[in-house]
Amino acid sequence: MNRREGPLQGAPPASVTGAPILIVDDVEANLVALRALLDGLGCEVVVAKTGNEALRQLLKREFAVLLLDVQMPEMDGYEVAHHARDNPATRDVPIIFLTAARHSEDNVLRGYGSGAVDFLYKPIDPPVLRSKVRVFLELYAQRRQIADAKTALERTNAELRELADSNAALAEKFRVANEDLAHAYRELQATQGQLIQSAKMASLGELVAGVAHEINNPLSFATSHLDTARRILEKLEPECGPALSAASKQGWQRAASRLREMTTGLERISELVVKLRTFSRLDEGEQKRVSMRECVDSVLMILAHRMGERIRVETRLGEPDQIDCFPGLLNQALLNLISNAIDAIEGPGSVIVATGAEGDAYVITVSDTGQGIPDALRERVLEPFFTTKPVGQGTGLGLSITYSIVRKHGGTLDLAPREGGGTAASIRLPIVGRRQHAS
Repeated sequence: MNRREGPLQGAPPASVTGAPILIVDDVEANLVALRALLDGLGCEVVVAKTGNEALRQLLKREFAVLLLDVQMPEMDGYEVAHHARDNPATRDVPIIFLTAARHSEDNVLRGYGSGAVDFLYKPIDPPVLRSKVRVFLELYAQRRQIADAKTALERTNAELRELADSNAALAEKFRVANEDLAHAYRELQATQGQLIQSAKMASLGELVAGVAHEINNPLSFATSHLDTARRILEKLEPECGPALSAASKQGWQRAASRLREMTTGLERISELVVKLRTFSRLDEGEQKRVSMRECVDSVLMILAHRMGERIRVETRLGEPDQIDCFPGLLNQALLNLISNAIDAIEGPGSVIVATGAEGDAYVITVSDTGQGIPDALRERVLEPFFTTKPVGQGTGLGLSITYSIVRKHGGTLDLAPREGGGTAASIRLPIVGRRQHAS
């Protein structure tokens, strides 16, 4: 924050963790306002008024997140971020920049280049700040749990190893306890990975929603004035037409033609805005009735840049069109399946998305003409962090998260070979009381 802004307003949310947070700002009033805003999260707030003081605090202890003002004397936020990233002891601390500077591509690129994970522009929306900080508090808590589980695992292994030397029965106990702790460790890792993925999807949803909003305002203005210009030309044509020369008539017709083409172009932009809004649903916690056609269209629009001319997409959308689901989560599951289908196709190929009721279930199938999944690996691809992609090209979380989403809906996820090569991934959701058959 800087001296141009006053204190932030808004009641803080409920406590989620006691993790430490470092806030850096050279203005005392801004530090007081941020501390008051974060107080309700139950976290420990540490403050610093200069870049050097912030770096000293980072070296003393581990922080869940760093809220860093960009505009500070002597050492600005970008320099602080660079120093933090250059030090192995502090490079992993997540940094959220707080800035009143104009939103520009150069500022964003410089911020991410210096190590930021997010930007918040002033005046800051208190619910947005609390929501983003809460994610990093939860990630910090997960990391601590993983570290504690690993320590406990190592300690238990050492103790049981000593007992196993003198007692065969204890050796069996060692094996069981080791497996249980290892399973708990993997579960904690998977939970952290899913939380990171959910945070990315939430940020993507916010970005897409913002883009749709910014496009919609000038689009409405252009559409309204274009319609006015077209109607004026239509009224003037009977009066001016007979008096126009041949060249002027040709120009008049060309102008009318251009207005029609502009109308078509603006209608396409309007359809794009609708699809962006459909994809950016942030109401994952609320189950509601949605159109599957809109869901599929919005996800395909988001992934269109990855398919280009190389991959042909075919949709077979049956009845019913509307189903009861968690829209944001279902969009995420569909995005993961189609993204995996694209990755599986090396050269030209096709992806088919089919939906519709089959008996008492609603089925969503994404099939591709890719390489397919080897039989020996088909049972493992749903495990967290297991991937068949080369190192650095996959997290191994896509299908695992999709499976969790499907289970939340009370459904099943099936991966089967596609006739002719490739894979068919099918989501089967129960139709409770067959309500979804009414479109």
